[in-house]
Amino acid sequence: MNIFGDKKISFEKRINSLYEDIRDCDKRKLLLDIILITGLFIFGFYVNRGIEIKGLYMDDLYMWSCYGEQSFFEYVFPIGTSTRFRPVYWLLAYLEMGIIGTHIDLFVPINIIANTLVAVLIYFFAKRLSGLRFFGFAAGIMYLSSRFSYYQIGQALGLMETEATFMALLILFLLYLYTEGKKESSRRCYNRALFVYFLLAFVHERYISLIPMFFLAAAFMIFKHKKDMPLKERLRLLLKPVIVFIIIFIIRTFAIGTAIPAGTGGTEVTDTFSLSQALSFAVSQVFYIFGVNAGPEHLNGITWADTPVWVKVSVKMSALILAVIVFEYLLSLFIRLRGDENDRKKLFEYLKTASLFLLFIAMCIGCSSVTIRVEMRWIYVSYAAALLFCGHMVGAVIETYASEKAALCKRPLRHELFIVKLLLCLFFGAYCVIMLNADSFYRSCFPKLYFWPNQLRMNSLTEETYEKYGDSIFGRDIYILENSYEMSDFYGDTFFKTFDPKRKAEGTEVHFVDSISDIPSSKIETGNILVIEEVPEENAYRDITDEVINGES
Repeated sequence: MNIFGDKKISFEKRINSLYEDIRDCDKRKLLLDIILITGLFIFGFYVNRGIEIKGLYMDDLYMWSCYGEQSFFEYVFPIGTSTRFRPVYWLLAYLEMGIIGTHIDLFVPINIIANTLVAVLIYFFAKRLSGLRFFGFAAGIMYLSSRFSYYQIGQALGLMETEATFMALLILFLLYLYTEGKKESSRRCYNRALFVYFLLAFVHERYISLIPMFFLAAAFMIFKHKKDMPLKERLRLLLKPVIVFIIIFIIRTFAIGTAIPAGTGGTEVTDTFSLSQALSFAVSQVFYIFGVNAGPEHLNGITWADTPVWVKVSVKMSALILAVIVFEYLLSLFIRLRGDENDRKKLFEYLKTASLFLLFIAMCIGCSSVTIRVEMRWIYVSYAAALLFCGHMVGAVIETYASEKAALCKRPLRHELFIVKLLLCLFFGAYCVIMLNADSFYRSCFPKLYFWPNQLRMNSLTEETYEKYGDSIFGRDIYILENSYEMSDFYGDTFFKTFDPKRKAEGTEVHFVDSISDIPSSKIETGNILVIEEVPEENAYRDITDEVINGES
């Protein structure tokens, strides 16, 4: 008789039960992640409702004209024909426009999906930093609701900014994993971050400035493993980013004749750079991150001086909440400093992570401050990193409190720790609610942004022509009265080609005339014309074709 039989069965049952519990727990966590990510996508479409691209304008139209008139290689790799060399983005843009075809209105939903993918990255990153799923979700919501998203959603070229933001934050995430992990297991994260950096340099050259991030991460790992890291490996860590940096500069010099990034609006950084102006722009970006519109109306929608009092009070209240979180974080650092050797090791980990985030934000702000102006779209990545840094601070406060209580009581006090987490969630939740209202107001000011009125006009022109008449517009003479909007011949030659599957709009000619009397009577008699007049007070156009043909105007 086996006297241990019952105990063996009992043990196996316990193991199986534990396994089932773990598997069920993982399933619940995965299901919750899926639900929250779905919530981010729903919110992304909700918060951007009303934003439309029906007709291409300015840089978007120029980008399409290159796509419509150049070969694949000429478009993706414009050797010697452009002041910017961004083949990684242009490859994505080429694929995007090939998928969209003549459905220009699909640019916005694609932009929303792409930007929400960035929010998903922020969700997982912030959740890891803070240890709180709520914080990750709230950070993703704040990112999506930000006024900084105006360009990434409202322009076709916004996909470039979104792609660059995603890759920049991915570099930060990979370097964070690298510095958090062991030397052997995390080496791949460092190499992957370098690969993403190489690609990012050819999405937007502004992010070449992130190169110091690699030296900082390498320095941390060298210090952390100073006793067991050979000199050869240390040199390899430091030389890898140098080699990648040199390769990027060689490729850029070969492709466009210079390695130095061009400035904004056709300017050159070497001609327009001013240290005092750059410092002023850097300070203004810090204010922007905290909710203050520290710039002119045409770049942010409304100046701080014209901002309603309730919004100003909201911004100040949100800053006060953040100040409390920062104070708690500094207090946790002080507690670690006064602790034992393990506490001081943890303090080093906190300072290492803080340095990584602060350098990232500083580099993003710095590279956006060296040209002739500061556009809000350039601050988006810094704002996202600031949200993530807040997640790190919250996580450090929770971890320090749990460690101190466990040391004092010799046992974890789960209910007390739950209260601490709940209070921090309430604090950050209050910040989110306050800033959601403020950002909602700022978003209502989008129509005052420099490109918004013209985009509304192009949308209206599309509605009054292609949406109304379909393919029958091709082969017609289109007369636009007055042209106080100052549309160039380039618009006349290119705008309607975007709706033609053949990209030619053959037989369609656009004429800008001062009045109806300038339209040849022979053209009116044929009836094969479209006559569009401007409605400046509405940033729109109006179709008056029937009135002209019937002699009612």
